Amino acid sequence: MSTNTLPSVNLLPYHEARKAARRKKVYSMLGAAAASGAAAVALGGFYIDGRISSVVALNQVLSAENAKLDVQIREVNTLKKDIDALLQRQKAVESLQTERNRPVQLLEELVRQVPEGVYLTTLKQTGEAFTIAGVAQSNERISELLRNLSGVAWLDKAELVESKAVTMTNNLREQRRLFEFSMRFAYRAPEPAQGADGKKAVPAGTVPAVPAPAPAAAPAAGKA
Repeated sequence: MSTNTLPSVNLLPYHEARKAARRKKVYSMLGAAAASGAAAVALGGFYIDGRISSVVALNQVLSAENAKLDVQIREVNTLKKDIDALLQRQKAVESLQTERNRPVQLLEELVRQVPEGVYLTTLKQTGEAFTIAGVAQSNERISELLRNLSGVAWLDKAELVESKAVTMTNNLREQRRLFEFSMRFAYRAPEPAQGADGKKAVPAGTVPAVPAPAPAAAPAAGKA
């Protein structure tokens, strides 16, 4: 009688190889994941660094432009100050020109407004106020002069200070009854009006500026 025996197979090396292959695969996957993560971190770092560099460059450009604008603003402010100073000087020159021409304008206006029978002897200015004195043939002549001065646009507050009757002797030794008077008024600068074209128009009654002539030797006299 014969006995059949099965051959024995050792499966341990196969299981070990299989486990080793699995571990190798897991390690490979972990390595690939780590490499991918490192690459992603590196790429993210490069991207963030690039964005930071762009923002820094933009900030530098903005800072440079702001510095240029600050310089331009300072230049504009300096120009404004220069323009204001020039305007102030122009106003001062115009005011001096007006002040210089005012006595001439006043004398010319008095020549036009003094009626017949009135003679002016003195003219005095104190600031913006004027005082005139003279002799008239009658109180009616004095009243006419007062009305005439009140109608001048650039004169204001014309009023009679004093009027009294006096007896005077002329060159022919003739005695005549006359009236000594004094009156005062003030200068009033008329407000410039806007014309139809938007420009400033000269108000009615304003005496135009004229060059100052040589100083007069005697005060203004009335009409004969």
